[in-house]
Amino acid sequence: MSPSPDARNEPPALIVGDDQVNVLGLARNLGRDGVRVHRLGASDAAVLRSRYIRSLSLVEGIDDSPDEEFVAALERAAHGAGGKPVLFPASDLHVIRVARNAAALAASFHLHAASLPATETLVNKRRFYESLAKMGVAHPATRFPRTRGEFEAAAAAIGYPVLVKPEISPLFARLFQKKGFVAHDREDLFRHLETLEGSGLDMMVQEIIPGGAHCMHGCAGFRTADRILVFCYRRVREFPEGFGCGSLLESVPAFVGQTRLVDYLGRIGYTGIFDAEFKRDPRDGAYKMIEINARSWWQNTHPSVSGLNIVKAAYDCAAGRPVSSGGYQVGTKWVHLYNDYFAARAAGLGFLAWRRSLAGRKAFDIWARDDVRPMVAFLSDMALSKARKALGFRAAPR
Repeated sequence: MSPSPDARNEPPALIVGDDQVNVLGLARNLGRDGVRVHRLGASDAAVLRSRYIRSLSLVEGIDDSPDEEFVAALERAAHGAGGKPVLFPASDLHVIRVARNAAALAASFHLHAASLPATETLVNKRRFYESLAKMGVAHPATRFPRTRGEFEAAAAAIGYPVLVKPEISPLFARLFQKKGFVAHDREDLFRHLETLEGSGLDMMVQEIIPGGAHCMHGCAGFRTADRILVFCYRRVREFPEGFGCGSLLESVPAFVGQTRLVDYLGRIGYTGIFDAEFKRDPRDGAYKMIEINARSWWQNTHPSVSGLNIVKAAYDCAAGRPVSSGGYQVGTKWVHLYNDYFAARAAGLGFLAWRRSLAGRKAFDIWARDDVRPMVAFLSDMALSKARKALGFRAAPR
């Protein structure tokens, strides 16, 4: 899409965060439409040096800084960007902090963030699943034990195998680099509890709905108080298999009417960008709600390549501009090239069969024809990492 004639008069955008895939997608969705994009983060990784990101405010330790320092860093970055930016937090922790400090940030930013209670309901998984249960929204059976005996009783009541997962996902992911632990039996469960001992994390026990990647579906979009844009997709492959992230997605006809998503978001008062994940239960055909991201997500360029730029819609709404609406193209794809190559290999696909499975209109995680520098940096980093490993070098301790 070409920039509008008055693009230079539009407010800039500021992305806060270092998640490479999410940040690149946000910058491209906005930059391709003529928006001046800036970033605040703790990482100066070359992969994040998109042609669409005009400046970086580098603040070491910003993710763990007190709220006062976080707000001050944002205000400095806003001043450097010029104008009054639209703010895009790129992680759950930043979303919570922006919502918590919305009053202090309102003078420096255009905000499209939801209220703190609505945001916390989605980010804190205990609050999320308890709200689903209260409203009668279909979801996996979930328990919230605290003692070893309660964990054992919860797993037995749900039935093995079960998923032991955190109430606050980002904190767990920092420590264990995964979404949760699968316990196949009582001994498995106790071993995972020993691993978690001392972490200080509150965990839950959840039913594992049967079915592979093909059962995973999603509805992403943007909601205001009086309208909603929705883009629906299905997962074709994931990596790693089981509880990984989608590596190949495909847009599908809207199925949101077969879920309680719109009603649920309205009842908790959520507004802003969202990405809701469902698993279609092969036992009864119902879409069981797994989670809702209260922010932009990895595959945020997928709706755009399909004709519906959700990120730009959020920008326009926050800036007080008309929000475009409309449908989207079915059958488009989003590909995480590196992960999907290994997902395809694990599924027994040869290289040519894998290439054929990617045919059609698509967007990628890092690669973009109009923004090649991040992919060059990614390949260079990967080559250097493999060379160091082959030569026996180890990363320097931090």
